[in-house]
Amino acid sequence: MTMAQRDEADRMVSQQPTGSGADRPGGRHGKHNRAARRDGRQARRSGKQGTTPEITEEMRANARANPNSWLYVIDEAFDPNGPVPSWAVVGAYPVNDAGDVVADFHPNDRYRPSPKALGFPEPANDLEHLLQLVRTEHRPPSDLPKVVLDATLFVYAMSPVQRTVIGFHNTDGRVMVPAYTRKALVPREWPHARAVLGRDIVDLLGGHPVAINPHDLITAVVPAEHLMKAIADERR
Repeated sequence: MTMAQRDEADRMVSQQPTGSGADRPGGRHGKHNRAARRDGRQARRSGKQGTTPEITEEMRANARANPNSWLYVIDEAFDPNGPVPSWAVVGAYPVNDAGDVVADFHPNDRYRPSPKALGFPEPANDLEHLLQLVRTEHRPPSDLPKVVLDATLFVYAMSPVQRTVIGFHNTDGRVMVPAYTRKALVPREWPHARAVLGRDIVDLLGGHPVAINPHDLITAVVPAEHLMKAIADERR
């Protein structure tokens, strides 16, 4: 299963995050990290990907209460008072002996920006939410088939009473069946779009993959065999 942005030529390829040392932002939680986290004294992320987070007055107050430590900046999608995975840490500012934040931000090379941090639109349903999480590597692509089965999809139809599915050739010649998660995303040139449950079209795909939201910001190409396996797993 592959995730794509815009078209097949621009597919996302997951990369293995590089490791970090115990004393670096995103590494194992050492003494300074625990001190910074105590009583939820973490700062949420400020700004978008690639920008240095703003040092707020709240952050400075937290730093004064935890001198000679690190002030960790957390992705805005996560609750700093709860469990935070290492890849949700944007980075950290050092705090000196006087409790002052040193303006020397250390980015975490394992950080994976959340959909919220990247400014993705608010998802309208569970499938759109999962698509965003897979795109940002917060969830594995293998989670998609099960959710696709229970999602309402809008597929191409020549007439309102059509009960078959129609596929189209992709730029590389492969046949794919386009399906959209919202009627508002359906191309205007389509004569009709009928709403179907994902599981109801699996037997009609003829082995061809489903291209979900192929013209939207976040898309997915889900092979028919992955959907068939998801159905078989339900029956076990």
